[in-house]
Amino acid sequence: MSVAGLRWTGVLFLVVLMMRPSALHGQPMADSLTFDEARDLLMANNPRLRAAQARGRAAGKAARAEALFPNPSLNVSEERTNLEGDGVDDQWYLSITQPLRYPGEQRARSAAAAASARAATAQAEETAASMFRTLRRRYLDVVVANRRHRIHRRFTEALRTVARAARVRVEEGDLGTFRQARIQTARAQYEDGLAEATRALRSARTGLFSLLRPDSTQRARADTAAPPEVSVAGTLRYRPVHVSPEAALQRALQQRGQMQAARATLVAQREQLTSARYGRLPNLSVSAGPKTQNVPGSGTTFGFTAALNVELPLWDGGQTTVEATRSRRSEAQARLTAARRRVQTDVRTALHDLQSYRTRIENVSQTVLADTDSLLQNAQYVYQEGDLTLFELLDAIESARSAALLRTRLTAQYVRALYDLEYALGVGPSDAPVVVEGALRPRDATLNGSSSR
Repeated sequence: MSVAGLRWTGVLFLVVLMMRPSALHGQPMADSLTFDEARDLLMANNPRLRAAQARGRAAGKAARAEALFPNPSLNVSEERTNLEGDGVDDQWYLSITQPLRYPGEQRARSAAAAASARAATAQAEETAASMFRTLRRRYLDVVVANRRHRIHRRFTEALRTVARAARVRVEEGDLGTFRQARIQTARAQYEDGLAEATRALRSARTGLFSLLRPDSTQRARADTAAPPEVSVAGTLRYRPVHVSPEAALQRALQQRGQMQAARATLVAQREQLTSARYGRLPNLSVSAGPKTQNVPGSGTTFGFTAALNVELPLWDGGQTTVEATRSRRSEAQARLTAARRRVQTDVRTALHDLQSYRTRIENVSQTVLADTDSLLQNAQYVYQEGDLTLFELLDAIESARSAALLRTRLTAQYVRALYDLEYALGVGPSDAPVVVEGALRPRDATLNGSSSR
């Protein structure tokens, strides 16, 4: 894809796992899933994506069927006339009638059909891009849930260690009941936080599995069975990405499926209006065929019939159809304007979110929280040396946990903003990535095709 003005200054994330063919083609899903495998499973198994693709194909075929030249009709008739005396005048007619279209009308119908087919395809691509963003987000949800679960488990273990030490001090009479109750309350909160992180991780895996699960002949069993423990590996990292708003907006207006569908629909309605205007002219058809006549005493004679049929537009002059089609064209024009505004909003919102989270990461995570990585270990050491009170230790543990969770949340939101930007640019599962590859792998390229480091 050709794009302009996007500059990478680094990478966000790298996931490296071995490809497992058994995760495809209806086989059991692998325990460890790469994003490429997840994308292939989405395209193969997701019913919503398959429905959108089938709907696009059906709409395109239906539009082309409307533009086909009308079929001829075959007519066989007999005319019998009783003659004076004995005998019958028996005449047989065989004729083929072909409706005609004006050359400009047929061209307009064909152009409208082609545009409608493009609109159907573009709408299917818009749905695919939306599902692709959903897949990326749910894959990321598993990564983030894993990260949060490790954080909660780490700090819960720290609280358990403090609680065990406190019990010893209580037995020795060195710790009062108030402080013991304070530790028990803190541990309960941390244990609950770990349980919630475990639930969130399972929920994230279930959400990912629901997008990728294959169809099963044992449907009842598949619907009630627990989802597999799908896991993904990786560590969130941050480096800033700088995007040209003008280039991103230009690309989105050109490549987004929603815009392509709206433009093609407007072209189709314009061509249909041209076709409707031809409908104000009389419909024409020609018919021709052989004729036989059998008259007593004269034998059988052969002849030929030909006719030009002209419609008499007495009741329906076609003006009502023209006005209705003109209104549909106005609707298509308004929908194109609305689609343009939605795409502009999507791009600007994604860019604003990207800038916001980049600034917050650099100002908060990388600056204010720069020295908090070793806070837990330092607090535990100082407490063991007797230079830190119990309440100060609990406060230090909570501060360290909050800092780790905050960094995780900001980085995850930053990556989600990148996914939203690629969706706004119209990137789908079958397209080459523009901003990021896979779930969390960055693409070291710029919108104008050159790298800037």
